[in-house]
Formats: sequence, C-alpha cells, structure tokens
Amino acid sequence: MGFSESRLRAVGVDVKALARQSKGQRADVVLPPQILTMTRYWLKLGGKSTPHWPQFQILAVAEIVPYLTIAECLSDGSFSFAFVGSAVAAFLGEDLGNRAISAATPVLGEIDWYRRCVPVSESADIQVLSGRTDPPYTSAVEFMAADFPFVTDAEGTVSHVVGVTVPRVN
Repeated sequence: MGFSESRLRAVGVDVKALARQSKGQRADVVLPPQILTMTRYWLKLGGKSTPHWPQFQILAVAEIVPYLTIAECLSDGSFSFAFVGSAVAAFLGEDLGNRAISAATPVLGEIDWYRRCVPVSESADIQVLSGRTDPPYTSAVEFMAADFPFVTDAEGTVSHVVGVTVPRVN
C-alpha cells in the first residue's frame, strides 16, 4: 500500500499547556502519557527556549524509551536515525536505526519522517501529529506522535529531533 498525505496530519493542540496542567485538571484533548512525559521533560530542560542537546539524558525519560526516535539533523538538510525504540521498531516491523531521511527518501515504515522532522528543525518548536502506518508484514497501526527539537549552539540551530510515537489503543 502506498503512502498517502492523509495518513499524517497535524493535531491542533497546545501540548505545552496540557503538560503544564495539574493532574486533577480535565483536558479537552487526551494525549498519550508518553507524549506528556516528554513534553514536561522538554519544558523542564528549556523553560521558554529550546533545550540544548547536551542536556538530554535518555535515562531521565527511561519509562518512555521504547517509544522514542532520535534523528540527527545533518548539514545537507537530511536526517539520520541515531536511535529507534523497541516499540516503534515493533509496530513498524523494522529497525530504522542508522537509516537516512531526506527529500529523496522521506518515507520509512510507511511514515513520512522527513515531513515530521523538517518543520520541527525549522521552527525549533514541538509538533504533534496523528497518523496511520501499514507497513508490509505487520498490521496497520494508528498512532499519535510528537517531535521535540534540541539545539547545540547559541544561534539556536536544531541538531536533533526526539520523537515520541505511540500506537493508539481503541
């Protein structure tokens, strides 16, 4: 089955505001707890600005590691997966570790990773999406995802995009 643009769509939600709500407050939008955990961590590191990559400690979010992807931003505008969590690899039916993402090869595992990474690297802000993947040899999976930028220099150039991708449970 070929990739379709309708499979990846922006979710119009202020994930930062949801993450700042206390546990007793009721939210209109329900996001997976893994996305809220990463959002709270990202906000803790950066406050009002994009956090620096050296601050990121994967063990600080150990409970959501299976749902993480880490894409390194390369100087030519492409990306390379430095890490793919076991839950993501399982529902994609393949490990994308060390695979490249570019305008020429945007789709891996039936997800347009280029479309996920580029807006985050350009805006240096969080992006929340929902989508569907139907890779060969596995069942179709609906998912929610959020991508988080990290910078390495004072100019605010994004060097890494940490993604959280969580299968939807109906």
